[in-house]
Amino acid sequence: MAASRRATLSLLARMPERDLLRRRTQGRWSVKDVLAHIAAWEAEGVHRLRLIAKGRGHRIHFYEDMREVDRFNARAVAAARPMSLAALLRRAADVRRRLVAELRRLPAHALRDRSHEVPVVGWLPAFAWTHERGHLREIKAWWRRRGRGSRAP
Repeated sequence: MAASRRATLSLLARMPERDLLRRRTQGRWSVKDVLAHIAAWEAEGVHRLRLIAKGRGHRIHFYEDMREVDRFNARAVAAARPMSLAALLRRAADVRRRLVAELRRLPAHALRDRSHEVPVVGWLPAFAWTHERGHLREIKAWWRRRGRGSRAP
């Protein structure tokens, strides 16, 4: 998780803010919107880990329909649009800290516990580091196509 965040922040630090805010560079979203989306899924991960820690893993909501996922994403992005980039970066850092803290609170056996629909090891990577890395690849590809990211890692 730390490596994926370092890579993301390293790339963003080299990009002008106007490019981070430019809409429709990542499909319908800006890079800032993608960050809001990543933070929202990590916040959902925090919620799930807290439920598991309280013995309420059966109350986790699993998104089975892409329309439902799309609605979640749209709400998350819309809620973050009024935020400044700096405020969103602080929020993303706070959410990541909470995710790590909640993960560390769980006993190791809880990560593979099949008493709820999907064990933590089944959904957490897609909510955090592999999710972030996937979006980072897309951002890098866009940045390179613009001729700006020849030194992007």
